[in-house]
Amino acid sequence: MGRVRTVRVLVLVLALALLGGCGAATTHTASSGGGPSATLPALRTKLAALSSDECVTQPGAQAYPNCGRFVREVQNVVPAARAESGSVASPDALTRAADAVDAAVNRLAQDSCVGNGGAPAGGPDACGPDLTALQTSFADLVTAVG
Repeated sequence: MGRVRTVRVLVLVLALALLGGCGAATTHTASSGGGPSATLPALRTKLAALSSDECVTQPGAQAYPNCGRFVREVQNVVPAARAESGSVASPDALTRAADAVDAAVNRLAQDSCVGNGGAPAGGPDACGPDLTALQTSFADLVTAVG
């Protein structure tokens, strides 16, 4: 009885190893072959969720003091968007939008518009236009991703 159980366990382990290898190969091929990626729907879902944030829907000068988390989330989604450039209708538009998002995030940081656990040090004269630039470039990114 012990030998049969050992053989079953070995067969199960071997099957899982083979399936794991196939899954990795399939995922890699889909993302590198220019076809639809398995992560594109997840990226679209994340962008849709971020699009309803008050940091997108409110005027920049009004919203910026509460947008540190939003800015970090947008900054974190840009590499995923860049990785999907081969899966969208206009890769160039996605790259331009991602570059603009990165530039807007950098301006927000340079102007002290993103607080680290507290209120940001920057004022509305700089931070309002900086957040407005991020709102615009983020909208362009959402459009480019589709």
